[in-house]
Amino acid sequence: MSKKPVAARQTQPSLRHVAERANVSVMTVSNVINGRMARVGKEVAERVRAAIDELGYRPQRSGRSLRLQREFALGLTVMHPDRRFLDDPYITQVAAGMSNHLATIGYGLMVNGLQDREALATFVGRSTGYDGFAVMVSGGRDERVSTYRTLAQLNLPMLIVQDLPPEDLPAASSVRQDDRGGAAALTEDLLRRNVRRLLCVMPRQIWPGTEQRAAGIADATRARIAEGQLTVDYLTSHEEDFETSVEEIALRLSQGPTPDALMGGNDQLGLAAIQACTRCGFEVPRDIMVTGFNAFWFRKFSTPVLSSVASPAYEIGLEAARMLVGTINGEEPGGLHKLLPVHPAAGGSIRPIAEKRADLEDDRPQ
Repeated sequence: MSKKPVAARQTQPSLRHVAERANVSVMTVSNVINGRMARVGKEVAERVRAAIDELGYRPQRSGRSLRLQREFALGLTVMHPDRRFLDDPYITQVAAGMSNHLATIGYGLMVNGLQDREALATFVGRSTGYDGFAVMVSGGRDERVSTYRTLAQLNLPMLIVQDLPPEDLPAASSVRQDDRGGAAALTEDLLRRNVRRLLCVMPRQIWPGTEQRAAGIADATRARIAEGQLTVDYLTSHEEDFETSVEEIALRLSQGPTPDALMGGNDQLGLAAIQACTRCGFEVPRDIMVTGFNAFWFRKFSTPVLSSVASPAYEIGLEAARMLVGTINGEEPGGLHKLLPVHPAAGGSIRPIAEKRADLEDDRPQ
């Protein structure tokens, strides 16, 4: 059997081949591949990516790791007692944003779910396999701070999603959405519709975002409560079990007094509230207005469509990945904090502002 001539053998394209095709230096190609975009112009980066596609270049990950002492992966660590934590739409949106950005620069994403302190201790005591990580932690503030301090023992760049680090962790960064401002604006919108009694349904499992939403509601209602113009009641519910949430809200409605508006701490609880209202014989929004928070896609399956606040959860994931890689590459320091805006998401579960609820006391279920 004859051998192929040496000249005819196919060789894998290298950084040098990409650099020659794009008419740039090898270092510029390396910067683009490793996400060091602050050092590369947009037009040059596009030219390099086009050359990579044309040549079919694929970085040798093992060689990169050995040479630069990098894993070329980030982590997403979620502290949550439910093993099905990826069912949470907020967590999956953040993870998708991180993963999709990292895929464009040759990084991977490792997702870890930790249910308790024992799992946390085991996690910190072993090798992580990544260069930096984002963390999402549920529980009260003291519990969360303790978790951040424990995770800091990994001595890796750390970014906190939806919360601020304690002052003794100045190198930790954060990305949040404006939950407090969004909840305050949504509450003020309801109050303009002659609301005299408000029922707020919050998840039983505490998250920093829902804490901020409760604070925003308090900001918007404080003056009216003090003047005796408004009553605000609170109910906590298990958001992980939809039917249980419906039953708990329905029980509260059947016991009275009937609220003019019901605010869900997230979209899941808002949708449960609409079903609970229907089950108790109330029409939404004629009898009771209902809102959610985050405006994830499934809110549109309700009748009427749930009014909500649009969350930038996916963009938070993108920003978390960018910030961590920037810190790893030495392009920006740790300890940066970004707050992304939220926006109203219109639906049919709030009455138009010109409409005031008619006196339906005689027709309402008691």
